[in-house]
Amino acid sequence: MVAIRFTSSEQAADGLMVLVRQGTVRALRGEIYIGKESALAALDMQQIPYERVPLPLGLNEVDTLRNTPTTVL
Repeated sequence: MVAIRFTSSEQAADGLMVLVRQGTVRALRGEIYIGKESALAALDMQQIPYERVPLPLGLNEVDTLRNTPTTVL
């Protein structure tokens, strides 16, 4: 999992759509997006500028990949 921030607000919408097509993406405060490292290749192919940022300390891969909390019915 990697955390990125787009370098321009104009490219952020296009970049987010590229990331979403590659799999699960989490958006955090400060316009930080968490996704799979393999999705970065798609951003590079589309020539959408981004910068890597450190992952938040309390975030681990299991929590990032889970879409919804589990519930007991």
